[in-house]
Amino acid sequence: MLDTYEQETQCMSLYTFSGLCAGYGTKTIIDNISGNIESGRITALIGPNGGGKSTLLRALGGLVDYSGSLELGTREVKNISRRDFGRTVGFLPQTINVKTAFSVYEIISLGRLPFRGILEPMNNYDDKIVLESADLAEVGDLLFRTATELSGGERQRVLLAMILAQQPKLFLLDEPTSALDPNHARCIFSLLRRLVSEGRSVVAAAHDLNSAISFCDDFIALKAGEVIASGPVSMLDGKILHELYGTKFQCYRSKEGNTAWHPE
Repeated sequence: MLDTYEQETQCMSLYTFSGLCAGYGTKTIIDNISGNIESGRITALIGPNGGGKSTLLRALGGLVDYSGSLELGTREVKNISRRDFGRTVGFLPQTINVKTAFSVYEIISLGRLPFRGILEPMNNYDDKIVLESADLAEVGDLLFRTATELSGGERQRVLLAMILAQQPKLFLLDEPTSALDPNHARCIFSLLRRLVSEGRSVVAAAHDLNSAISFCDDFIALKAGEVIASGPVSMLDGKILHELYGTKFQCYRSKEGNTAWHPE
């Protein structure tokens, strides 16, 4: 039986926000935005650099101060304990500098911390989850390598494995495929689709517009800290993209009916 908190995060509106403002210090990045994010779907945050994608993602993860209303399920985000967040929400930032010579296994095992004390040893179940997560992220052959020996793409997949080991109901991912080659990026998005089919939810800041269209269900378009448009990805059109990026886009469709947009 799911506890009350987990039930709340599985309602139709995963997040609801109104008059939301967030930033860093005295600098406001997202300004007075409202909307909602549905559960059981992959939602892409798209827009130009500096548009507010990462800041909104951090606000959703309770990692930046905000004003206005921001609810996860039926609870205001700022009132949720970090332990509750750790057991329900997995957050992967765009960059994490791992300079200490931790092994890949040790890094992935950090995902189990919300379920045990800092000094509490790993048990057999924890070990099982770590190994399964490594295989899902295709880093099972790297477990005894150190973080300092990894390429950028390998490090990205190891950090994703760490979030998988956390077993969250919700994944918040900032540019999860930015350091990956096209094949590994496709595999990661396919894995995210599998997770959603199992009842999870994903919100991802996406720099690659066409990957977002191919693998995501919904989008929120952000520019200069404001929401330009939102809805199912089928709503994206040249007018929205022109307003968002300041250039005209040409639509291409494959024989299979897949859509891709490219600047003219």
